[in-house]
Formats: sequence, structure tokens, C-alpha cells
Amino acid sequence: MKPTDALKFPAFRNLWLGQAISQFGDACYYVIFMFMVKKATGSDAMVGFVGALEALPYLLFGPYAGVLADRMDRKKIMLLSDLVSGGALVVFAIVLTSMNNPPPWLMMTMAFSLSTFRCFFTPAKSAAIPSVVPPDYLVRANALSMTAQNLMPMLGLAIAAGVAGQLYDLSPKAFYFWMITINAASFFVSAVYIARLPKLMPDRKDSKPMKAMEDFRIGMGFIRKRRDITVYIAMLTVFRLMVSPFFVVYMAVNDRWFDGKPGTVAWLEFAFFLGMVISSWKATIFQPKKPGQSFALFLAVVGVTVAAMAWSQNFWLFCFWNFVAGLAVPLADIPIMTYMQISIPDEFRGRVNSVLSMIATGAMTIGMAAGGSLLKQFGPETVFLIMGIGMAVACLGGLLDPAFRNIRMPSTDPTPDAVPARS
Repeated sequence: MKPTDALKFPAFRNLWLGQAISQFGDACYYVIFMFMVKKATGSDAMVGFVGALEALPYLLFGPYAGVLADRMDRKKIMLLSDLVSGGALVVFAIVLTSMNNPPPWLMMTMAFSLSTFRCFFTPAKSAAIPSVVPPDYLVRANALSMTAQNLMPMLGLAIAAGVAGQLYDLSPKAFYFWMITINAASFFVSAVYIARLPKLMPDRKDSKPMKAMEDFRIGMGFIRKRRDITVYIAMLTVFRLMVSPFFVVYMAVNDRWFDGKPGTVAWLEFAFFLGMVISSWKATIFQPKKPGQSFALFLAVVGVTVAAMAWSQNFWLFCFWNFVAGLAVPLADIPIMTYMQISIPDEFRGRVNSVLSMIATGAMTIGMAAGGSLLKQFGPETVFLIMGIGMAVACLGGLLDPAFRNIRMPSTDPTPDAVPARS
């Protein structure tokens, strides 16, 4: 049983290709964008503030994004998000050519704007996957989706660390321009594949139109009735709060412990994504009967690796912990993701996914904004320990709840109505 088996369904194949190409560009962009913020401002706190602004749209617009994903053609939502995101990046790249040093307000505006466009894509895509493959292919589809989600950034980071790093030494302005342009192009190519999808209308039993907030309220009522979902959201929220200062500390230790170059950060991230790719590809073999336990235990491993970074001023040791964390994440995420997709009715998937993004990412907004202050007050070693221990405790704490600890993977045997959408 291989993850690539899911590619025989044309609709999933197009969705996967669009996702893979877009994520290649994202890898070149995100690390470089945060590096640009640090170099342009010289402030660890500003890296945190910009990261917080990137997370804020998921908190502000997440409810409406989920309602739309459960009301409209999910294909149209994803297509529009890709096109607008690509256009915004083109404008950003052009504006940068006229500046030697981008002002903070421009970087903050771009961070908020791009995340606003992307927050509508995420619940639509997550809700669409069960519509384009039958239930017995969901594990393979999720494994392949996560493989692409990590393989393409890994390739992008390799380019950023190698060719792009040399370009930065020659001309920082040209370096930023081309990294942003590559990401813009990836959104436009992704849009080509998304356009090939069939209509992906949610399967709703209620035909009566209602106001957006009423629709969202009903979705929240569904979540409150599901103890497994509420505990999952609570665990993920605390985990995200704990991990949220990570990139702020990441940029600081690159300057303090290593050589301060963009290529160094890219290679560190490369090690993490390499672990993710290996683990995602093998996830079809690892099929736990209790996905709640798997989620808690493997994310606790991630917490342990982050805590270990406090004593890892050696570059290769730091890479090793990144690699181990990358191995653990898919083994935590893929089983619980598959469980949620199977157990949540299609008419609620968009709203549940948006609430997951909204609450968990809202927690990241707080942590990112506080990252600079924590770093200044305690130093990177102590912040790594706080993050790692907090992540591990949050995950293991979820095991105390029997409703979450004992959830079992539903049967994925094909049923007569489990027919994926076809292009």
C-alpha cells in the first residue's frame, strides 16, 4: 500500500499537484521573509510582531472562512485564494525594487494581507480531500499530501541555502525580489491545477439559507457535542502557544550561535523537512488503532527535541534535533487528521477546520508577539526549555482525558456512496 495509489483519482491528483507547487514557493518565501524582517530591522521583537500579524487573520477571519467552505464550491475558494495571493506577491516584489531597506510597515502589511488570503484556502482544502478520494484511500491521500507539504519546502530550502544564499551575498535586493517572485509564480501555477478540479460543493442536509454567524454557531454546537474534538483543539492550542516563539528564537540563535546567514537557517529547516518527508511517506505502514494516543505521544517527542536544543549550540546537533522533530510530526498528525475527516460529516468539515485554525493560530499570535520579550528576558536556552517542556506537558495532558485517549479509528471500508469527485 503506497501513498501514490491515491494519485489514480484525477481530482485528488490535481489538488495534490497544485498544493505541491504552491508549497515549493512558500518554502522559498517564509524563511526568507522572516530573515528579511530581522536584517531590515535588527530586532528580534519585530520578527515576533510580524509573525503575530501573519497568524492574526486566522483568528479574525477563520469563522467566516469555515462557513464559506461549508456553503460554497470549495474549488472556487481555493482558486481565488491562489490568484489573489500570487497577485499580492507580485506587487510586493515590484515595490521592493524601489527600496534599499523595506520599512517595517510594509513588511507588517504584507504579512497580514497574505495570511488573510491564505486563511480561506486552508479549511476549503482540508474539507475537500475526503470528497476526492474514497474513505479507504484517505490515509494514503493524507500521507501523500503531507509528503508534498514537506518535500517541496525541502527542495525550496535547498535552493535557498545554496543558489539563493550566494545571490544574497551579491545583492540582498535581488535575493529578496527573486524569492518573492518564485512564490508568486507558484501560486499562479497552483491555480492552473485547482482550475481543473470538478465542483466541490459541500454535502449539506439543510437547504435553508442562514446568516453566516448563525451557520458558525451551529458549527460550534457540533464541536461542543464532540468531546474528542474539544480536547484535540485544547491540546493543539496549548501546543501552538508553546511553540509560537520558536521562529523568533530561531533567528536569534542563527546570529548568536551560528554564522547569521540565510543559508544556515535554510539548512536547519531542511533537516526538519527531511524528517517530515521520510516519516510522511512511511505513514501508511503506521496505522494506529488509537489516533489520540499517537497524536499525544509523538507531539510530546517534538517537545523533547525543542527542549534539547537549549544545549545544542553545535550546528550538526541542532540539525539532528530538527530532523527527529520532523520524523515525529507526521506520525502525530496523519492518524488524527484521517480520524477527523472520517468521523466529521462533510457539511461540518469546513467549520471544524476553521475553528482548529482560528483557536490554535490565535494562540500563536500571542506567543509570537511575546517572543522578543521572552528572548530578551530569559535568553534562548531558557526559552527553548520553556517551549519544549510546555509542548510535552500539553500533549501528555491530553492522555488524561479518556474520551480522547480511547478514540478509535473508524472503519474505512468502501461503501456504495463513497464515490470520489472526478474531473
